[in-house]
Amino acid sequence: MNTADLDAFARRVLAFHAVRAPAIPRWALDVARRSESPVCAFCTAPLDLDRRHSWGLSPLVPSSLAGPRDTENLRMACKRCITERGSRDLLAWPELSQRLPPEPLDALLADRLFVLQRSDNHLVEVGRFAKPASVLAQLQERWMHPRFVVHVQRHSDGWVLGWPLAHRADLTRNDLAALLRNMHQGQRLEHPDVVAFGLTEDVFQSAVWQLIALHALVIPLAQGEAPPPDRTFENRWMARYPSLSQIRRRRQGAHETPWPSQGKDHARTYSDKPNAVRMRTQRQATRQEETKAQWLNARRRLAKRDAGVASGTLRAWLPGERAALQADVDDLAAAWLKARKRQSKGRPDTRDPLPLRQAQTIN
Repeated sequence: MNTADLDAFARRVLAFHAVRAPAIPRWALDVARRSESPVCAFCTAPLDLDRRHSWGLSPLVPSSLAGPRDTENLRMACKRCITERGSRDLLAWPELSQRLPPEPLDALLADRLFVLQRSDNHLVEVGRFAKPASVLAQLQERWMHPRFVVHVQRHSDGWVLGWPLAHRADLTRNDLAALLRNMHQGQRLEHPDVVAFGLTEDVFQSAVWQLIALHALVIPLAQGEAPPPDRTFENRWMARYPSLSQIRRRRQGAHETPWPSQGKDHARTYSDKPNAVRMRTQRQATRQEETKAQWLNARRRLAKRDAGVASGTLRAWLPGERAALQADVDDLAAAWLKARKRQSKGRPDTRDPLPLRQAQTIN
């Protein structure tokens, strides 16, 4: 990566963080003024509502960390705490535990977890039929860490990851730099305004998902490039959704590859819990019935067409027409045999389907 590309990356990162947060609506301030005992949410200091410039509303999850724009994300705070905290996550603010007693601190962190459920989140390590509780459990493992932002951009030699140099005081980012340099052999790129690391293509996917597991918000810097051609789960690191239901529905859609980097020689494992076995058996039986009905209908239509052509009531076959229809029937027969073999074994298995000739003799 040359100097011009690194300078362009730095300008994009700084421009992202230079954008000011949306102004707090006036009605939200009016609601806050009606509080009976106004105190700072971060230090419990009393607030003088008549002195408007001495207090404000601070988000539990800042908008720069993809926090929601609603009043449940806002807390009354003094200007001193708002200035000292900046745009950091609450867990990345070590002085907070010294300012708040244990009970108010636990309540504030519980509210943070509630707000994070409506913030932008990356996809999680769950299967297609995961329950909402499983999705939430995976996200809560990330939320135990402070949330931080990492910017990503592709270049001719691979990928570059980075963040503004002004954020280097965050301990999470220091650990992140060591992780990229030592585990993923990232190349440190010197720049006066940003901390940047160059990664090769073969380690980029594993590095990004490891950062996401540490509660990183990975933001790609758009360059007008087309998205990856495949729709596997690994390449969906750039997708973020603002609710648990959207994350769960997205995993039921086009992303069929399981959570990332399953080795070629690794055997798939399936849950042996009674409920999982029952649901898997039902799905396999339904799949077998559907594929068999499709094959029988296609074979019946082909036989009816052959009889019509032989009796002269239908036009003769065009060159290659019957062979194409017969190929469709054979494909449906192979799909049914595969589904039947899966049900007989009790788990998916795509190796060595039964000979197609057997399907032609079974009604």
